[in-house]
Amino acid sequence: MPKKGKPASEIVALREWLISLGDLLQAVSLDSLEERGGWDWTLFEEVLGRVEQITPSFQAALTDYLVLPEDRSGEIVVALLAVDRLSTAYTYWTRLFPPRQADESMFVLSLLHDLSDKVERAIQLLDNNY
Repeated sequence: MPKKGKPASEIVALREWLISLGDLLQAVSLDSLEERGGWDWTLFEEVLGRVEQITPSFQAALTDYLVLPEDRSGEIVVALLAVDRLSTAYTYWTRLFPPRQADESMFVLSLLHDLSDKVERAIQLLDNNY
């Protein structure tokens, strides 16, 4: 089981990635969208491009974490895999089926809000355990 103390570099890398993604997802929070005046194609491209750019580095950090010799919390592993699965699904589906109408944009936003929730949960678990 993880212990409080100095976290391994792999955990630090995961946390930094999660914070970076969380900051990015703030651009599509309900408050930010209200300030911006809504969802638009420019924001879609910006967020999608950035998620695509940083997902491989998260996956590399996740792999490094999963092969650490010490025990890991199953809850943390599940949370990190949920982030990976949702960020990958988001980029895959939105590249295949980019939103063309308002209702399709709502689907994309729901994926991003779910991803934001998963990111927050993973950060919380890492903070509580390391």
